Amino acid sequence: MILKLKQLFLTVTVIALVGCGENPTSSLSEEFPILRSGPYGMEFAFIPNGIFRMGTSENHQWVKLTKDYWMQTTEVTRGQWHAVMDSYPDYESCGWGERAKKEQAHPVVCVRRDQIRKFIDELNAEQRNDGYIYRLPTEAEWEYAARAYTDTDYSLSGTLSSFAWLGPESNNRTHPVGELRANKFGLYDVHGNVWEMVLDWYGEYSRAGYSNPLRNPTGPESGPDHVVRSGCYSSGHDTGTSAFRGRATETVPGGNIGFRLVRIAKS
Repeated sequence: MILKLKQLFLTVTVIALVGCGENPTSSLSEEFPILRSGPYGMEFAFIPNGIFRMGTSENHQWVKLTKDYWMQTTEVTRGQWHAVMDSYPDYESCGWGERAKKEQAHPVVCVRRDQIRKFIDELNAEQRNDGYIYRLPTEAEWEYAARAYTDTDYSLSGTLSSFAWLGPESNNRTHPVGELRANKFGLYDVHGNVWEMVLDWYGEYSRAGYSNPLRNPTGPESGPDHVVRSGCYSSGHDTGTSAFRGRATETVPGGNIGFRLVRIAKS
């Protein structure tokens, strides 16, 4: 019943957007709309607001996201990074070498947090007239979108290798984005390929319950580490679940860490 209501809401939302001159999808027959007109070939999935249990059954908090948003369907690629920044990260320092520059469709890696901020600043400056703001997702936004109304370890069922680049199935390397199955929202690679940096500093979960959920949480104001999600090509299967939380420092570029963007309408 909840899913049917969500689908009805999405249908009404898409009609309203099209009526306002927005063209969010190439086909309105899709179950969840995909915005295919993002910059540099980026595509974004529409994520409706809602409430969910964030984390595992043993360690969790209830969260309510009060605003809709668009989540990039894939991680930012090396080609997209170069198109915005007109340069590549220091792949040599991460042990990737020159081959990384040729793998344009693979997720970008070897980027520090301050470099990600600069990328986002550049993108927002270039796209300042498109009516949107681009940023990293909060940890709650990331997990809600990755789960896509599921409460299981993974947001898809079936053979793990059909939707996740984790462990032996990945051959211990990154892969072009979007090659495997997408979740219900149309998001690819939320399980594996590369760790994904989110907006939040790492912190403990609150005791927020269903009747009094946290509203749009953004994590601690500061800390030694930021949260990374999704696991990566060299991760074990247990680290690629929807709930698993990793940690990354502010200044050291991770050879297996990338990111995806959120796109929200300017208020």
